[in-house]
Amino acid sequence: MIQRIQSVYLLLAFMMGILVFMFPIASFLTETAYLKFFICHIQDLFPDPFSEMKVAGQTFPWFYTIPLAVLQVIICCLVLLTVFQYKNRTLQVKINYLTILLNVLLVGGIFYFASLIEKQTGAVADYGFGGIFPLVSIVLIFLANYGVKKDEKLIRSADRLR
Repeated sequence: MIQRIQSVYLLLAFMMGILVFMFPIASFLTETAYLKFFICHIQDLFPDPFSEMKVAGQTFPWFYTIPLAVLQVIICCLVLLTVFQYKNRTLQVKINYLTILLNVLLVGGIFYFASLIEKQTGAVADYGFGGIFPLVSIVLIFLANYGVKKDEKLIRSADRLR
């Protein structure tokens, strides 16, 4: 039953997972560079070939944030899988708990990578919309779990009446 409220919550959490890829998580402004930290790459909006960072070899390679992107793809796949597990509610709850744990790890990873970038550039992070979406996703998955447990309780009470 895709029309359940928890399915709506899970689809919204999936959309939050997709939006993380589109918006920057943080931006860093230094005298020589303006960096935007996306979940799948770090974009230098003010590239300077004679920058001190590039001379010292402190530029960020394209694969620097790939672990975060892979984790976010796994989270999106698990959320989408959970939507279609409506017949097995106990598995749905377990997958939701795993997804919440992975989201918490993602948020920790975001702050870890942001602190690494802060140390290497000497700039302070200015967090944007991209960092909010995993937190909203955690709340939506909690609400979906509440709905699944409520359905399970309703079905068990109906089974007792038979």
